[in-house]
Amino acid sequence: MDVTSVVGRKTRVPERDEREVPRPRLTDRLDALHEAGGRILLVTAAAGFGKTAAAGEWARLRREAGDDVAWVTLDPSDNRPGRFWHLLGVALTGEEAGWQGPDDDASLRMAMIDALIDRCAENGARVLLVLDNCEHLTHRVLLTELDYLIERTPATVTVMLCGRRTPDLRSLYKMDLDGTVGRLAQEDLVMRRREVRKLFAPERPDVEMLLDTTEGWAAAVAQAHRATAPDALSRSDPHGGEPLLERLCGPLFRSYRPAIRETLAAMALIEPFTVGDVEVALDRTDGAQLVARTVAETGMVVTVQGPGPADRFRLHRLFGRWFAEAAPGSARSDAEVVHARMAPHRLRQGHHALALHHAGKAHDEDLLRHVVSVSGLQLLWQNDLRTLASAVREIGLTTSGELALLECLIALAEGDPERAARAAARRGGPGGDAPRRLVPPFDTLDVGLEAQLLLLEGRAAEAVALLERLDLDDVAPDARVFALNIQVAALIAAARVPEARTLARKALKEAAARANPGAVIDAGMASASLATIAEDFPEASAQAQAAIRRGEEHGLRYSPRLRPAHLIAAWAAFHVLDDDGAGLHNAFVFRALTAAPIVAHSSGKLALILSFPTSGRRAEIAEELLDRVRFDLTAGAFPADVALCSLQVAEMMLSLQRSDDLARLKVDLRRSQGISGELHTISAWELVASGQLARARQLLTSVTSEFVTSQSRVGLVAAWALLARVELLEERTFKAREALEKALAIAARHRTVRGFAYAGDTVRQALETDRHHFPRYRREIDLIGRHACPPEALIGPPLTPREEELLALLPTFATVEELAHDLQISTNTVKTHIRGIYRKLGVGTRREAIAAASRLGVAAPVATTHLLRPTIVR
Repeated sequence: MDVTSVVGRKTRVPERDEREVPRPRLTDRLDALHEAGGRILLVTAAAGFGKTAAAGEWARLRREAGDDVAWVTLDPSDNRPGRFWHLLGVALTGEEAGWQGPDDDASLRMAMIDALIDRCAENGARVLLVLDNCEHLTHRVLLTELDYLIERTPATVTVMLCGRRTPDLRSLYKMDLDGTVGRLAQEDLVMRRREVRKLFAPERPDVEMLLDTTEGWAAAVAQAHRATAPDALSRSDPHGGEPLLERLCGPLFRSYRPAIRETLAAMALIEPFTVGDVEVALDRTDGAQLVARTVAETGMVVTVQGPGPADRFRLHRLFGRWFAEAAPGSARSDAEVVHARMAPHRLRQGHHALALHHAGKAHDEDLLRHVVSVSGLQLLWQNDLRTLASAVREIGLTTSGELALLECLIALAEGDPERAARAAARRGGPGGDAPRRLVPPFDTLDVGLEAQLLLLEGRAAEAVALLERLDLDDVAPDARVFALNIQVAALIAAARVPEARTLARKALKEAAARANPGAVIDAGMASASLATIAEDFPEASAQAQAAIRRGEEHGLRYSPRLRPAHLIAAWAAFHVLDDDGAGLHNAFVFRALTAAPIVAHSSGKLALILSFPTSGRRAEIAEELLDRVRFDLTAGAFPADVALCSLQVAEMMLSLQRSDDLARLKVDLRRSQGISGELHTISAWELVASGQLARARQLLTSVTSEFVTSQSRVGLVAAWALLARVELLEERTFKAREALEKALAIAARHRTVRGFAYAGDTVRQALETDRHHFPRYRREIDLIGRHACPPEALIGPPLTPREEELLALLPTFATVEELAHDLQISTNTVKTHIRGIYRKLGVGTRREAIAAASRLGVAAPVATTHLLRPTIVR
């Protein structure tokens, strides 16, 4: 036989290609199937998965083992009985003469088939018959005759059918029941990690990514191997040819029947998909048959693994990417029609992101408006901002006012008010020139957006007036809660706290009844803000922590939406002297460039307070906090917040000996608030530090008796704690305990012990020593005891050399007379110097002076001090 003829080439076992990677795994698998009694071996996979290579390698091995191998490579022209049996006769006998069978003479062909069967039986040798590209065999008469051959060949004959799909042979069913059919499927032919590494070793480091991209498609792996660029599958040929992705997928797609091409094109638009999705996309009722035929004929439709509904499908990744990036227009179905059908379908399924995707691609404004009003709002209320933002960006420019409004709300929820304002101006909404009429409830959302932008500009009164014009009775529940939360925020900003409190209870109740995590979080934060204003710190902390937990449950740990909750939690921690916890929560807010101005201002103040004890620029921090307090006094900030920050500034200025700045603070407080409890407390604090205890007691008593009103509970606690300190310095223990009892009662009720930190170490030590007198307040005493008090203040000029010399001798506990004798000065002079030391250190006893000097580092070194004589002559 002439091997160079067409028939010779079609009946020759293909030679091994040097570029092929040996895959002994496949030949071993075929050996196992054969030894297990497989008389029919089916090798089925899509084009390019290495069916022919695997079959050819095994055929060569069988030939080397002594088997007779007959190979026929088929094409569409061989789907005729006469032509097919001619090729098969040549392959089995090696002779062309005598095997020509006409298509119209069935009896002659049957005689030829019987002769072939007898020849195989007489020979007695093991025979392997390979029919490659057998998917072309569809002629009914031919298949019947092939059934006849398969059923009657002796057991020594093995038939391998290799192709994209298995021919419709009746004999396969019976033989499959007998256990004599072996299968090598597409999942077996997928290239494994070890095979890909062997092909590319050692020059390709991204084998894992390549394997994931190609999904083991041998043809794609081979294309990538021949290319030089790692991303060759998505780039043009380096020599100016067509992209490799087009070279790989284009001819394959065009080889399919028109009906299959139409189905694949629709699948590419809707993946992942189910049978029902395909029926909707193509407006058919035979979706199951369509999917089954497409799977069988192409092998490029795979089952989706993982969570989700069962029986979901997708295209092979590279095939899907080809449709999205490189497929010509002729390869695409009527995309707009498919998208228009799928948008309502996805809406009914509750797949809101996909519904938006299809509506945006359908180029139907009415359909887009409808889908946005349902799916867009659902994603917004579910707080799935990332998905919603992605969908909005994908849709791009549109005349839909509703979609543009969603873009503004996303920007605001992401903590970018400037982008929200720009988007509002572009769409012709708030700040724009041509506002469009919006369908409900977007008209309500539009007003809410405008109110939020006004709040960010500090125009709270205008925001309240705008929102009060809304009629929320007939508004959709989620939109009503949205508007209520903004109205509460506006009322708080406008200092209309009683109205805000009433409305907040309503908003919280309605939000709790909705599957709307964002609304619940916002309502909880509004309630926490009101509790903070009322100095109900337990309630504020509980509401803020609940909002944070709910946010984290919905993946909002770092969302700008939680910044107010973290700020409230930070101040609540600060009130219980948990500076570390305060710093942790404040970190979520302080460095956020897009935080709302009021939030950023409050967070900035807390950051200054927390950084002061350990900072190397304490003076600058104190001055900056003073400036912020003075701004709050003029801007009408909440009195309790101003009072707390004023006490903090006073503490800083006292420790820095900035008496002038302290005086400025007192003048500003008097000008803004009149005679307040905080002003009296700061003045008494200064007097205690200078040793004027009687005058300090007078001022503090006016505060604790509420003759002079404190603006905050912290200020009142500080006043009682400072009064206790005065009583301790004068050794009036019973009175001190009474004052401490009052301070602890207020602190426990409002969960704030920060005021004790202003009273100094003397009060802390007294509470630790006498804690058995206060059994009801163990928790508060523990909080106070764990807190490290800042250094005591050194008021007035620094110690003189003589005072430093005398201070160094105080730890000896020598009497005044012994000190006078040792320093060669009079006792009156010693007493004068001791009073000056006490005044400058802000203490009242020798022990306190010793401890304060040690903390402040103002005691003279021991080596320079005088040594007391062992005996003193009186």
